[in-house]
Amino acid sequence: MFDKYTKAAAVTLHDSNEISGFTGSGWDAVYVGVSGDVTMTLEGDSSAVLFKNMVQGTVYPLAAKVIKSTGTTATNVVVLESGGTYS
Repeated sequence: MFDKYTKAAAVTLHDSNEISGFTGSGWDAVYVGVSGDVTMTLEGDSSAVLFKNMVQGTVYPLAAKVIKSTGTTATNVVVLESGGTYS
């Protein structure tokens, strides 16, 4: 089974602003274009967590609502919204 993503947004890193297009439920996945650390606040959390050494070219099933500029060294970060699960 796999997710079919139907919406994507390039992330503008910011320490407090929610990711553009966030509607109260986090995006379904985070894609990292160039490896590095990513500091993000997930949908159900109020504080950020540092994810060390996220690998480039990988889609992570994380519902991010904020991806912070402080502590984030990865680049070309994109968030994805799932349109459902397919087999």
